[in-house]
Formats: sequence, C-alpha cells, structure tokens
Amino acid sequence: MSRLVLDRRATGVLSWQKVRRVIAKRFDSRPSHASFLAQRRFASLNGLRCLAILEVIWHHASGRRLDPSGRGGVDLWFAISGFLITTLLVREFSKTGKIGVLRFYARRTLRIFPLYFAALGGYVALVLLTKRGTPEGTAFMPHLPAFATYTSNWFVPLGDGQSTIFYFAWSLATQEQFYLLWPLALLACVTVTGRAAVAIPARARP
Repeated sequence: MSRLVLDRRATGVLSWQKVRRVIAKRFDSRPSHASFLAQRRFASLNGLRCLAILEVIWHHASGRRLDPSGRGGVDLWFAISGFLITTLLVREFSKTGKIGVLRFYARRTLRIFPLYFAALGGYVALVLLTKRGTPEGTAFMPHLPAFATYTSNWFVPLGDGQSTIFYFAWSLATQEQFYLLWPLALLACVTVTGRAAVAIPARARP
C-alpha cells in the first residue's frame, strides 16, 4: 500500500516537473527586446484591425450598436494607431537618444495628405454636380475649412436630423490631432524624465 502511495507521489512530482519545464520553455522562447526592436510589422494586429472594421461596417449597415457608445471599432482603431505610433517614437529614442518630430510630421503628411485631399476634392466635385441647392449640399461648403484643416470633429455638428456630407472625416481629424500633439508630449516626457523612463534595457524582457 505504502509503495503504491509512493509511486503515485513520484508520478505527481514528475508530472509537475514536466509542467514546470514546459512553462519555463514557453517563457524562455518569448521574443527578446532586440528582436522586438528589429520587428517592422506586427502581424497579430491585423486581426484586431479586421474586428475594428467589421464593427464599423456593422454599425452603419444595421444601425445597431455592439457597444453603448457605438464607437467601439473606431476606439479600437485609435488604440492600435496609438500603440504603433508610440512604438515608432520610442524605438527612435532608444536608438538615437532623440525624437525627430519634424521628420515624423513629414512622414505623416506624405502618407495621409495626398489621398485625403484627393478624396475631399472628389467630394467637392460630386456635391457641385449632384447636391447643389439641396440642404446637404448647401451645408457642405461652409464646412470645407474645417474639413481642410482636420478640425471637423470640433466645428461640424451632427445630429440635427439631416445627413452631413463627409462627416466621417471626424475620425481622421482626431487621428491627425493625435499625430500633431503626441510626439511633442512624448518628447517633453523623455526630456524631463530622461532616457531610463522610456528606453527598456537591452536585457529586459518585454
């Protein structure tokens, strides 16, 4: 009887040791900080992007909300964008000891402005051709300065009972304001607190 108990205990100890080895191996196989710095794309974020897009499509197509605010997909997209931009800036500071704010602005401008203003110009042409004299078309032209300066989230009202042409630009306006202010805020943070507040030591685990 005692031998049977000892065998069971031994089996239990061996099983637990095996579990511990598997867990330890799993944690040891995590990417190092160096590999994180070298990674240029986060493929796992594609699934989250897909969920964000599907939520927005569902909201506009069905008129139903999957969350109380009705902006869950947009909020998720903002969170992903914030993570990527912050990672980009922190990596630059970790490698060079500085953040090139003007260079960052130039990259964002070349990436976003051409397509955005081409789309806005297309909407202006369509409004003049198909919506001239209508309430929506009449309201669109006074909103052009806000659309052109990425401030439509401040100055273009919604909820007055009529559709607002190009109002979806509010999310782009919000994102552009983040791009404008966040690098300056992060630069101020690292300037005050020093490199150790942002740069992760090379041997540290993520």
